[in-house]
Amino acid sequence: MVMYSSQAAWTLLVVALILPLAYGDGVLDIAGTPVVTGTDYKILPVNGGGLSLKMRNNSCPMYVTYNNNDDGLPVIFTPYEYVKAIAEDVDLEVQFSAATICVQSTRWRIKSDSEVNKDFIYTGGSSSSSSVDLDYFRISKSEGDGSNVYEFSYCPSVCSTCRPACGSLGIYTDEDGNQWLVKDSEIDPLKVQFQRA
Repeated sequence: MVMYSSQAAWTLLVVALILPLAYGDGVLDIAGTPVVTGTDYKILPVNGGGLSLKMRNNSCPMYVTYNNNDDGLPVIFTPYEYVKAIAEDVDLEVQFSAATICVQSTRWRIKSDSEVNKDFIYTGGSSSSSSVDLDYFRISKSEGDGSNVYEFSYCPSVCSTCRPACGSLGIYTDEDGNQWLVKDSEIDPLKVQFQRA
C-alpha cells in the first residue's frame, strides 16, 4: 500500500511539472484573475475602445470591428482541448456572446479579401463541417507592455498536416474610416486586456 501511494505521489509531481510546460502560462484578466472557459469577457484594447460586430459592404456576414467609443461586446473563449483556465498560446475558439441580425454564429473565423490583400476576422459559419476547421486563435503575452497585456494571433495547430499562414491580429482602417480586425504582418498587433463582463 505504501508503494502505491509513493507511485501516485510521484506521478502527480511529474504531471504538475509537465502540465505548465505543455500549456504555457495562464492568461489573466485585468484584475489578475485567471481567464476561464465559458465565461463572458470584454476584450479591452490598451488604447481604449472595444471590439464588436459590423457588416462590410452592407451585407452579412458580420465582421469584427474596433470602436474607440465603447468597450465592445463580450466574448467567450473555448479551448480546442478543454481546460478550465485559459493558457497562453493554445488553440481557442473565440465567440461573441451576442445575437446578430444575420442570424448566424458569432464565432470568429478568418476570410481573405484579395481586393485589399487582407485576412479579415468575421463571424459566422457552422462549427460542424466535413473539412478541417482551422478557425482557432491564440492569446500570447505582449512583451514589454506590463502585466496582463496580451495579443491575439492566428496560427492553429489543430491539424498536423495543414500549413496555415500565421500572423498577429491588428487593426486595419479602410478608405471610409472603418476599423477592422485583420491578420496582417504589416500592421502592429492589437494589445489588449480582458475584463470579466
